[in-house]
Amino acid sequence: MPKVKAKRQSVSLDMTAMCDVAFLLLTFFMLTAKFKPEEAVTIVPPSSISEKTISGEKGILTISVSPEGGIFLGTDDKAAKDYMLERMANRLSVPVSAEMKKNYDASEIVGYPAGAMRQVLSVKPSDAKAKGYLKGIPCDSANNELFLWVSYAKISNPGLKVAIKGDANSNYKVFNQVVGTLQEQNINTFQLVTSPEGRPQ
Repeated sequence: MPKVKAKRQSVSLDMTAMCDVAFLLLTFFMLTAKFKPEEAVTIVPPSSISEKTISGEKGILTISVSPEGGIFLGTDDKAAKDYMLERMANRLSVPVSAEMKKNYDASEIVGYPAGAMRQVLSVKPSDAKAKGYLKGIPCDSANNELFLWVSYAKISNPGLKVAIKGDANSNYKVFNQVVGTLQEQNINTFQLVTSPEGRPQ
């Protein structure tokens, strides 16, 4: 006697729960995401075929040279950044208020003469850029403030690695002054930031 085959029934899945989860995740990521702040200075580094990256590394002190020759300093080390502010403010006898500290923390870079510290930190970073306060850190034989900023950062964290990010159209003389400032502090190992370029065939 032949077997009786059971009638096949189509399987139905309730997707309501999955849609709810998807929208919850989407909402979570939208509310917790941080937008990348506007760069204080736009720098387009020269290209190279180097495959080494510093994007994942921590403890980097980045010195940037703009096309106009302005020198800017930034670090991902919060302790070193705070120490630099503390020492420079003490050196200039500038009392740092809570609002000034907040503006300093919100800015990714330092890019002004030390004498303008009070003026720059009294406004938000976006306003400081709009008002033209970010002219760069002096780095010449008469007034080398870059030496001070770098030395304070290295005192706070001797293991801090140094990277130089120069625009493809940066003035070589300014770049040479930056390298000379590092060598004065026995910093002879540093990385040059470049944009990726495909290897020649």
